[in-house]
Amino acid sequence: MSLLLALLAMAPTRPRPNPQDSLMAPGVARSLAASRRSRISDLRYDLSLDVTRADTAAGRVTTRFTLTGQGDLIVDFRGLRIRRLRVNGLVLPEPEFNGHHVRVPASAVVVGANRLDIDFDARIAPAGAGIIRVSDPADGATYLYTLLVPSDAQLLFPVFDQPDLKARLTLRLTTPREWTAVANGARVAADTSGRKVTHTFAESSPISTYLMAFAAGPWATRSWGGSSRPITLYVRRSRATEVDADSIIADNDRGLRWLERYFASRYPFGKLDVVLAPAFPFGGMEHPGAIFYSEERFIFREPPTLSQRQGRTATIYHEVAHQWFGDLVTMEWFDDLWLKEGFSTYMAARMQAAMDPGSDAWKTFYLRNKPPAYAVDATEGTTPVWQALDNLDQAKSAYGAIVYNKAPSVLKQLNHLVGDDAFQGGLQRFLRRHAFANATWRDLLASIAEAWGRPLDAWGASYILRPGLPVIEQHVDVREGKIARLALVQRPAGAVSGRGAWPIGTVLSLAFTDGAVTRIPVTLAEDTTIVETAAGRPAPAWVFANAGDQAYGLVLLDSLSVAWLEGGIGSVRPGLDRAMLWGALWDLVRESAFAPDRYVRMVLRELPRERDEQLVPVLLGRLTRALGGYLGDRDRAEWLPKAEQGLYAVAVDSAAPYGVRRAHLDAFIRVAATAAAIDTLEALLDRPALSGLPIG
Repeated sequence: MSLLLALLAMAPTRPRPNPQDSLMAPGVARSLAASRRSRISDLRYDLSLDVTRADTAAGRVTTRFTLTGQGDLIVDFRGLRIRRLRVNGLVLPEPEFNGHHVRVPASAVVVGANRLDIDFDARIAPAGAGIIRVSDPADGATYLYTLLVPSDAQLLFPVFDQPDLKARLTLRLTTPREWTAVANGARVAADTSGRKVTHTFAESSPISTYLMAFAAGPWATRSWGGSSRPITLYVRRSRATEVDADSIIADNDRGLRWLERYFASRYPFGKLDVVLAPAFPFGGMEHPGAIFYSEERFIFREPPTLSQRQGRTATIYHEVAHQWFGDLVTMEWFDDLWLKEGFSTYMAARMQAAMDPGSDAWKTFYLRNKPPAYAVDATEGTTPVWQALDNLDQAKSAYGAIVYNKAPSVLKQLNHLVGDDAFQGGLQRFLRRHAFANATWRDLLASIAEAWGRPLDAWGASYILRPGLPVIEQHVDVREGKIARLALVQRPAGAVSGRGAWPIGTVLSLAFTDGAVTRIPVTLAEDTTIVETAAGRPAPAWVFANAGDQAYGLVLLDSLSVAWLEGGIGSVRPGLDRAMLWGALWDLVRESAFAPDRYVRMVLRELPRERDEQLVPVLLGRLTRALGGYLGDRDRAEWLPKAEQGLYAVAVDSAAPYGVRRAHLDAFIRVAATAAAIDTLEALLDRPALSGLPIG
């Protein structure tokens, strides 16, 4: 019998279903997470992985924790197999494992200190695994990295995979001898044995499981002597000469220093390394101490446009902001995904605006966030910023325009409403109060409300819990050359929002033909707001109820403003105002309040003299949609050849900025449909460049 038990203990445990137990069901249910959170504390993982085989990682994890209460313990694991499970020193000969979870029976654990030792195997694969494998076609080298967000740590090792069970991680990684490796903690040892080397990393600070990370391979490394702290960049050997390592490291370092001052808080994770991960599906991932960036978005194969350069910087600032918002303080559950993503996008724009005033960061913020947010939020299928989530296996469905674009936009409105001092003071309070722990959006608003001295419950109900957005209609009555009445009327964009006004703090612009602009702060709290301070002023050329892009909502221009802008929009300064007015005109097209052929005529007239490298691609995108989806057949037949000719003319204009020409050429390729345009495209196939513009 003893021999049989020994053999059973040695046999690997493969998945066995148990359909009767909801806690063992796929994913991590909210009920399971809540139960574990109430019972488990002082959590530590000591994880060893051997990744020297091509498709399987052999692992052992020692998990230590303090337990309260009675009952079975459920451990998450979606790897290949459990080879052995010991609980407090005793081997469980046949642990229950169903491919999603491992059950540790109540009889095996104790109230107080516990230890689990689990030997297991996990997959290594190009996709869908705990460890992603990339083979470099240039030299045949293999690179590995993890990507565990939102709940894929369980693909890597047996774990309590939920964001509110933070743990300290010690990692030992065995790799081929010629490889190096990077992880959350600093590498403290590298022990060579034969053709292998074991890298040992220092224990991390308490972090959530989705933030645990490593990368391994024959990386080339780069550093920059100008940074205020050691930062190492890891890049594939075959692309090491292409990377602008100094600029990337400098932007990470600059972001860290700015946020340390703004938050009045030192960078919380000691060291910082950055990895340019090949075939990485996101722009970046904010692992504490080891940020991963997309190699494709960070190494440019041809001269980058202004938008690409600024996009790279914005991504860096976004991921660096996560080190505090998301890593130091983490959401309790992925229904608050917006809390980290929206905040980091907003802070990235603040950082860029402060450190590079000439970057037009707020114009970039508007162009990248407001149009996509409005497009989704105006539909009946929109959702609130906060989205109920019953199981973490649904978390990936929460990613989208509401989280990434609306959330930062409403945070900008909140900052405007409470003022810079209260906003900054509230954030500092929030970070101090919840450091190395978890928090919810209500905790954030409570901290800002304390700093402001007023409640924010109504604001949270309107912008975080309520789906949809307001539409703000401008009504301007002019008599005898002066404003007789100026009213701002708001309504929901769709029925999904229900009735009632949003609390909106905004700024109203009155622009005059001589270029002067008067800005009037306005608070909208009712369906109709009369701007009393506008009455009696000279009639403006145009009016806009969201100067500086502080409000979140669609602004529909009045007929007086439309009439002037139709002929004079190109003279509007600064660039943010011009971009937003173009956006407001497009919103009128979408609302069937401005004829699409008039819009097309405007765009084609203004494009040859528009030199804004960020605005031009947006206008070209709208032009393409207008030609393809808004114009009738007769109007399209009239305007398409004119559009083709106009786009190609700018593409070959060597005096135009590179990004403007690039955007025009791309648009020409998209819309070309007439015989003449097709002939032009065919002639381009054999040319490496067009008036100096690379097209190969």
